[in-house]
Amino acid sequence: MKLKLEIEIEYDKDSMHGDDEDAITWFHDRVLLNPGPDERLFLHSNCIGDEIGTVKVTRIISEANGKDLT
Repeated sequence: MKLKLEIEIEYDKDSMHGDDEDAITWFHDRVLLNPGPDERLFLHSNCIGDEIGTVKVTRIISEANGKDLT
């Protein structure tokens, strides 16, 4: 079954990419957007202690200004 979700992700930017523009681009393009057909983010629930499924990111929107970053 597939559901479309609108989510807000909170993460530690310092441990993921810092302020380096190349690292930010890498994080968005390779980690979040996952260009490979079988590469998705795992959605894990602490409530059940297991993976719920996978997530395919289709668009990244900046919280600061609402700008589409994809």
